[in-house]
Amino acid sequence: MLIVRKMHLHYGPIALASLLIILGGVWQFWTASKDTSVSGSTLPGLVVGSVAAGIILFELLLWPRKRLRKYKLGRTKFWVAYHLWLGLACGPLAFIHSGFRFGGAFSTILMILLLLVLASGVFGWIMQVVIPRWMLGNLPQETILNQIDDVSLLSALENRQMLTVALGGKPPNTGKLVMLEDQLAALRSGGSLPSMNLTRQAESHNKSNAIIVGAMQRRDPQRVSISNDLADDLTPADRAEIWKQYTLVIEPFLLRNAVSSGTQSVKRSPIRTLQKTQDWFKNFRESCSASAGPILDSLQGSVEQRLQFDAQRMAHAWLHRWIAFHAGISVTLGVLLIVHIIQSLRYM
Repeated sequence: MLIVRKMHLHYGPIALASLLIILGGVWQFWTASKDTSVSGSTLPGLVVGSVAAGIILFELLLWPRKRLRKYKLGRTKFWVAYHLWLGLACGPLAFIHSGFRFGGAFSTILMILLLLVLASGVFGWIMQVVIPRWMLGNLPQETILNQIDDVSLLSALENRQMLTVALGGKPPNTGKLVMLEDQLAALRSGGSLPSMNLTRQAESHNKSNAIIVGAMQRRDPQRVSISNDLADDLTPADRAEIWKQYTLVIEPFLLRNAVSSGTQSVKRSPIRTLQKTQDWFKNFRESCSASAGPILDSLQGSVEQRLQFDAQRMAHAWLHRWIAFHAGISVTLGVLLIVHIIQSLRYM
């Protein structure tokens, strides 16, 4: 959520969090001015601690609230705003509750866990602000995440068709292509073929009454325009070299994770980054005649598209995987907080 664009959603949570911190701090300071042994067992300490515990309970309710979307429990954007600012207020409130000092070992562990929860929450908040904007500006060819390998498979099939049209059949001694018929048949039978339009998908799923919306393949007009006329300008050495490099380097990079075998490790691929791809294709062009330029441009476009897919997958991981750590440590904090409350009640 972009706070600058939707600041009005945060006025209430910010005001409430600030009011709780100020009132709790002033009350505890006023008590400390009269009694130097101020701690969490004093009246303001108990009240502030109870408020902090209540906020932590509210924070944990965000997860079951997502499971109960069918009930009208308030808009998600307001829940998230209060979750953010009241959660941040827990840190100062816990410090006020403790009498402005760390207590014993158990209290220190609770405070460390709370700080980790706050830090992971702030990290996730920053990721949710920064990463979508970065993806919008730097990944124009992003697709549906779980169809990245399907789109790459179709790109490989189109590249093979283009090379066959422009270069003729693959010469011997230029490597062995991976068999893709099974993967293509699986895509068609499952209805998740990204280049299918909605009408064809609907027709193919009339029996099951299900329509699976896939990512639309971005067609390369340059690749489509390549025809048999280009083959007359290419030397046999060009044809052999292009087929060889496509078979050994380009297609394995496009098909990693899309097929079960025959793919090349990303760590060993000479085109595993954008800079390496540009350098590699520059050397590739120098080893071929100028007539091979349109073909190499199209192949480079396929590789750069796959690099954008990889960046999208990594960004998605940064955007979501922190939640597991944040949720896990939050639940741990909640359990230990209950233990802390029980122990405190015993000594009162």
